[in-house]
Amino acid sequence: MKRLIVLAVLCAFVLSAAAASAADIKATGSWMVEANWDANWDFSDKMDGQNQDADQESFKIVERANTIFEFIANENLKAVLYTRITAHWGDPNPTGGGAMGIGQQANAIGVRRAYLDFNYPGTDINVRAGYQAVTLPNAFGGGSMILDEEIGSAIVTAPITDNVSVLVGYARAEDGRKLQDRKTYVDGYVLALPMAFEGFSFAPFGMYAPIGDNVTAANLTTAAAAGTANNDNMIGLAAMNASGTGMTGAEFDNAYWLGAAFTMDLFDPFVLKADLNYGKVDSSRSQNKKSGWLFDLALEYKGWDFMTPEAFFVYTSGEDGNASKGDGSSERMPILAAQNWAIGSFFFGGDRLVNGSIGSRADYMGFWALGLSLKNIQSFAEGLTHDAHIIYAQGTNDKNTLNVTGSATGNANFNYGRSLTEDDSLFEIDFNTGYKLYDELTLSLDLGYLNLNSSASRWNNVNGMKGGDAWKVSTGVLYEF
Repeated sequence: MKRLIVLAVLCAFVLSAAAASAADIKATGSWMVEANWDANWDFSDKMDGQNQDADQESFKIVERANTIFEFIANENLKAVLYTRITAHWGDPNPTGGGAMGIGQQANAIGVRRAYLDFNYPGTDINVRAGYQAVTLPNAFGGGSMILDEEIGSAIVTAPITDNVSVLVGYARAEDGRKLQDRKTYVDGYVLALPMAFEGFSFAPFGMYAPIGDNVTAANLTTAAAAGTANNDNMIGLAAMNASGTGMTGAEFDNAYWLGAAFTMDLFDPFVLKADLNYGKVDSSRSQNKKSGWLFDLALEYKGWDFMTPEAFFVYTSGEDGNASKGDGSSERMPILAAQNWAIGSFFFGGDRLVNGSIGSRADYMGFWALGLSLKNIQSFAEGLTHDAHIIYAQGTNDKNTLNVTGSATGNANFNYGRSLTEDDSLFEIDFNTGYKLYDELTLSLDLGYLNLNSSASRWNNVNGMKGGDAWKVSTGVLYEF
């Protein structure tokens, strides 16, 4: 009997200990399937001697499953795991994030985030450490144009007063471990002071990024394409004519960014948003230097129940005449990693689902754009809404800037059909529709049209590089939970 009592006590102790250490699990996410028809995204239908059937029109179906698991110990401690599966229907190669071919199954689950999130005991100091989403302060565009990505980092936030807080962080954007070279790295040290007062908020920030001594122009422009290094977070640092020829010692010194985000709703229902960003990559060689800036301004009106209009203007500095000569520094703002910044929903990103946008942020730097968005238009049926965007954009890059796509070094992130010179202009119109079958399930139909007016004489005189029309039709289903 005593043995049974002792055994029962031990079982109760073990079970209570297990219960005490157990975590509540919360799952959220977004699962989607998208069918996409598109035409002339490379603006090549006017090129002489080109195969007009190649890459002009395409139809593809892509699905993506984003799932976020939170393992919650208590209100002050949790761990987060964010997984992603992306599958292109019919792709015979199952690599690259779980593609599904005939008779194949998705076999690769990507981990987007895996981090610890806790408050220091007895304080409001929050610490997050691991692979996580890091976004520098921004007011317009849906994300930062400088750093907005899942990245290995440690972030600490703490209140200073009721209205002012501080954020400090460290992130490793690049590690040369794959090259067995400890001096091939890019780090980021971040400081921000978010302030929130009645009627407006203001968030100045700075980021300093030391660059390893063995980071070369070839690392920035070609290593990622060759698969010799994990350089995806370095491409946006490359200057127009980045070169390591004849260099000894350090190729690059460091990079830094400064900026501020401002939002004011003091005159509600009008909301004013603005961002100012500046960035610089330094080097002892002029061709490797890169610096530039971004400014945006948006005015939103929230006084109507049936839609929310927003007018906006964006300006980013472009390459000047020195870069065009091949020996001067670049004048476009360097980018570390920016996945979410967008205007409209076609050329400059912003698609609703997976595969409905063209742009690469590093490519299209050097432009100004003026636009109008009509958001959340309430339609004739309950649950049916629309968004409309009209955008005019023109390049701010020198008209003599040349395109040398595919060269080992030089003219990084400057490509026809993506980058705009002073002689290139772009018109975009989007009309997107969503219908909620349930609160969590949305059917979508997104339509987009682009017209690029380009000058062939500015693109190495290749006949047919005159722009043209591009379009998309995207439809799909989105489950958010």
